[in-house]
Order: sequence, then C-alpha cells, then structure tokens
Amino acid sequence: MIEIENLVFLHGWGGDKGPWLPLLEAVREQLAQPLTCIELPGCGERSGEPWPQLESLLQRLYNELPNNCVLVGHSLGGMLALQLAARPGQKKILGVVTISANACFVERDNWPGMQRRVFERFRRAFVQDPYAIWERFCALQSHGDSAMRDLLKQLKERRPNINAEAWKRALDCLAGLDNRHLLQTLKVPSLHLFGKRDALVPQAAVEEIQGYGAAVEVIEGCGHKPHLSQPRQVAERLRHFVESLSPSDSGTSEPFDKSAVARSFGRAAASYDDCAHIQRAVCLQLMKMADRQWRPRTIVDLGSGTGFGSELLRQHFPEARIIALDLAEDMLRYARIERPQADDYIVADAEQLPLADDSVDLVFSSMALQWCYRLPQLFTELRRVLSPEGFCLVATLGPGTLAELRNSWAQVDGDIHVNRFLPLAKWREAAVQSQLNGEVLDEQRLLYFDSLRQLMKELKGVGAHNINRAAKRGMTGRARLQQLAEAYENLRQPEGLPVSYEVIYMKLACGPDQG
Repeated sequence: MIEIENLVFLHGWGGDKGPWLPLLEAVREQLAQPLTCIELPGCGERSGEPWPQLESLLQRLYNELPNNCVLVGHSLGGMLALQLAARPGQKKILGVVTISANACFVERDNWPGMQRRVFERFRRAFVQDPYAIWERFCALQSHGDSAMRDLLKQLKERRPNINAEAWKRALDCLAGLDNRHLLQTLKVPSLHLFGKRDALVPQAAVEEIQGYGAAVEVIEGCGHKPHLSQPRQVAERLRHFVESLSPSDSGTSEPFDKSAVARSFGRAAASYDDCAHIQRAVCLQLMKMADRQWRPRTIVDLGSGTGFGSELLRQHFPEARIIALDLAEDMLRYARIERPQADDYIVADAEQLPLADDSVDLVFSSMALQWCYRLPQLFTELRRVLSPEGFCLVATLGPGTLAELRNSWAQVDGDIHVNRFLPLAKWREAAVQSQLNGEVLDEQRLLYFDSLRQLMKELKGVGAHNINRAAKRGMTGRARLQQLAEAYENLRQPEGLPVSYEVIYMKLACGPDQG
C-alpha cells in the first residue's frame, strides 16, 4: 500500500489560498501529512497569469502536484480535482475530496444546477463591473450559513486583485465542465462534502450525486464554504477519509530509524549549542510552565541533549536528583563535560525507559519526543515511571514544522526531504488513553533566515536534517538545490526567508485534570 505523503488544496472561482487557512490549521491538529495550496491562474499570487484552455490547465496543475497526494478541491477546484484524478495514466492522486462541487455547475439535461439564464446574467454583469459582482458572489457563498455575517465579513476583507479576462474565462470553464460520468468511472476513492444550506449547489444535485453511488456527506448549518465556517468539522472528515485510505494507520509506522537518529544527533553534539536557537527558546518556555511550588525529588530530563534543560532544572529545583537520559551517547558525553548538572547519565530510548515503576516525580522533555512514533508505548512508559503525584512537562514538534521548506521541495520533486512529525490530535489521544490528564496545546513559531544555505546549515548543526527512512541517500545535485533555492525565494519576506515551527506543549499529571 502506497503511503499518503501530501494533502493538496485547490480553491474555487474567484478565490485564492486565503480561505483555506482556517481549515489548514484544523487539519494540522489531525494529520501529519504536509499541506500544500495551489492557486489557479489569474488568482492570488498568480493574478497576472492568463486562464488557459482546459487541457493545458489540467496538465499544468498536474505537473504542480506532489506525488502520493490526496487532492481537496472547493467548487470549481473540486470539479477540476475530479478531472485531474481521472486523467489517463495519472499516478500522483490517491484520493479526492470535493467541497461544494456540483457535477455540472450550470443546469443541463435536467441535471440540477444554476439556471442557465441566471448564469449568463451573472457573467454579463461581471464583465461590466467585476468588483461589484465579486461582492455579490461573496454574499452568495455566505448565504444560508449559520455564521453568515462573520463569513461574509471574512470574504470581503480579502479583496482580490481581479484579472477580469482570466476570471471570465474561468467562468466559462466552470459552465462547461460536466463530471457526471466521472462520478461512476473514477478509479481513486472520493468523498463529496456539501453544506446543507448551499445557495449555489441545489440539494437536488447532492441527491443526484448520491444516486450515482458517490460517497456524500452533508454538513448542517453550512453554505457554500463549510471549510471556512466549520473548519474543524471538515478537518475531521478529511482525517477519516485519509485514514480509510491507510487502514494500517501510518501513525504507528515509524519513518525514522532510531539508530540513525542517535547517530545524527551524536555527530552534532559539538555544533548543537551554536545552532539551537529555537530549541533553547522552547526549553525556556517549557520551564515557565513548571510550578514553583513543586518539590520533585527525582527528575528525568528526557532527551537531554547537551544539557541545556538539565542546567535550567538544576537552577529551578536545586535539591532534586536529575537523571539525564538521551538516545545519543555522544550527546551525554558532551553534557557530562560541558554542563555537568545531572546526577546520572543514561543512554536509552524514551519508549523503553530503564527506570523503576513510580520512581519519577517530574518528566521534563524539550524538543526530543518528536522522534517517537509509537505514542501508546511511549505514554505507557511515562505513566509507568511517574509517581502518583508526578508530572510531565513536554515540548515536541508537530507536522507544521518546516512547512515552507517542505512545500519548496515539493516544487522540485516528489521525494521526502523533510522530517515528518505526528499531529496534535495523536498526542492528545495518547495522553487520554494513558490516563495522563492536563493541557495539550500548540503554538506556531516563525523564524527568519538570510538564505537557504543558512537554514540548511542550522538544521545539520542540530542533527535535525532529513532522517526519514524513505529519504534518498547521497549528495543532492547542485541543479536541484538551485531549484529549491528559487522556489523558497518566492516566500521571502522583508525579515528574510520564513521558517515555521509547530510546537506542541503538554503539562500532564497522574491525578485530576490539570487543564
């Protein structure tokens, strides 16, 4: 079975990637796959591009898709997604999810859609006054939604740079598409989501699509943009769809070889402190979550690295016995010399702790447990070693980490170049199942680098370069690195090249809920 490696989002007519953002945030809590938005010609950052003929458009969009993806399309984007998935010989798309996408947007052959005369009147009015019709379209998309006023406000706040000729041709494309036959012949799994109160897709069309045997779900209280008004509900349905394509549950399949992780960080022991800017910031933030009234007798610094956390713990809890535990022996050797704050140093895997039951009062782990994929086993161990009054303070990384680097690589090739981490929902689920109660939350941190070279040097310096089992070994060619640099350069901001880190924090206890 091929593993799903990406979720790709394709917007509808008159849109761009902006309205996807609430859904992307909700999806990151549910799934570990990278998320990519593609903008249509004439829209968003591609507003200067003309709208091509259909076949040329489909070929261009297909070329932009990463390998092994689930394609999620809204309205026109959903109709194009079906066309892409049905292309002869296509191998990139493993599944399709459409949102508010009719099989025929305009009525034909008794198929329920927008009345032809209404559509033609809309098109003529757009040619005469594009911005006035765009505002009317915002109202149509919001109509019927339980959050209609707020939704309309959000849509109007994103006033686009309208390429009138491209948008007019996109309207013609929308009117010409007929996907009825694809509903019966599509070879990849599909799911079709609709808002119950959609003013642009009649409920009769939803029933017809269901009658073709397609998998359909209707979300109550929503209009034409359920992903914007009900992002968590849509994200939940996306998760179920993705998991149905991977019944083995990729969350239990380890993409990392632990021995490779240990070697990588061991080699980085001497350079780690010079490059660990985000790691130190997160460790300091995690320490702020520690209660000054705690009096732990025994502390485990889990994934202790060069000892920065152990040093903070010694300052915070001077009388405690501190055990520095790490997978990389060279890291522990460095810490013992440079920061000799711990009482004991143990080489071990967090999923197999060589510690007695009920023997630890505080498990402290900063930016280390993202290398663990067997969360039930990890949390069973944490629960086992904690004393009845014990606490866990954990900071780890989520799948939003290095999103810009991942997306830039996706424009170069379909290989895996960036480490993949588990989503917030998996950590919450594991904590609940292990009966550890408290807070599990995340935050987005943004750093800036002068160049791609500087970023790559820092990742290598902390040992966090690509350690995936599926990563291709050997030197990356100069031409591909140049392509990567060019793709990343498109993201440059005044502060520099942006680099995102999704940090998940947990403050857990064996006793009553601490949240």
